[in-house]
Amino acid sequence: MNLSEWKPEEGFLSAVRLAFEDVGVDTSGITVALVDGEYMASLKERFFGERTTTDVLTFVYDDVREVVVCPSHLRYDPYEVARRIFHGVLHALGYDHKVRSKAPKMERMERALMEAFRRRFGT
Repeated sequence: MNLSEWKPEEGFLSAVRLAFEDVGVDTSGITVALVDGEYMASLKERFFGERTTTDVLTFVYDDVREVVVCPSHLRYDPYEVARRIFHGVLHALGYDHKVRSKAPKMERMERALMEAFRRRFGT
């Protein structure tokens, strides 16, 4: 879902999807939304009490898993947008970089996803 003014380059979305497949990450049931800065700031205020924009937010509640990414916060760089999508989806799947013992696994997965994305999308 794209609620931002950003128009991804041709092949971007399929490269993201294929990177998940290449690495063996099951994304079924996860929604990814690309939003503008104002919408992201409203989410941050609603859920965190701060009216600032950010790059990515991940929400997991009941059976819902959502990843919200703000391309404008990332200067519309497709590689950074992909990185934040991967980061948010990994959080939605339970990966955690804030717990020291779990951080290396999440970091390895992010690197593998970015490598697969670069192969599919180009460098």
